Amino acid sequence: MQRSACFILILSLLSSVAWCQTLDINITRGTDLNFTFNTIQQYNNGIIMSGATEFRVESTSQWDLYVGTQTLTAGQWDVLSSYSSAGTSIVPVSILEIRATSPGATSQQTSFFQLQDNASPIFIIGTAANDPLTTTGIGTNQPGDPVNDAFTHRFRIDYRLTPTIAYTPGVYSLTVVFTLAEDL
Repeated sequence: MQRSACFILILSLLSSVAWCQTLDINITRGTDLNFTFNTIQQYNNGIIMSGATEFRVESTSQWDLYVGTQTLTAGQWDVLSSYSSAGTSIVPVSILEIRATSPGATSQQTSFFQLQDNASPIFIIGTAANDPLTTTGIGTNQPGDPVNDAFTHRFRIDYRLTPTIAYTPGVYSLTVVFTLAEDL
């Protein structure tokens, strides 16, 4: 018996704009990604897409960068179609993991981490609180742009999706939302 599933990611980038401040996040590669699982080994070991998404940050103020998922039912992949009734179609968004890297190793998340609903995002730079200005190293949130500050304002995203065989074969989707916000 061959089982097949396709997982589709749609990426969304948001930025908030404060009075007289510039906050911009620009995706340069990888907006729609498809994971197709055709073997038991792929289901159990997962599929990794390295460097699948790249984006750049420009800001005239201190900033935070965080990520979460957006679906119809919070915390669950959206089911677009099912190929059988075997397994469960309630698939948690946490089976998708990402790793965010920058040339200057500024990400606070240094390895793969499970995604969560956008209501409880994971911070790549900063926190929900007002952070102190960090000008170098992990958590750098200083104003700058990707041309002059390439080591701190460019990010590459790797994805790892490991569904196992417990879920109903079919087509599933979710949106990954990267949000850039002024650090207030």
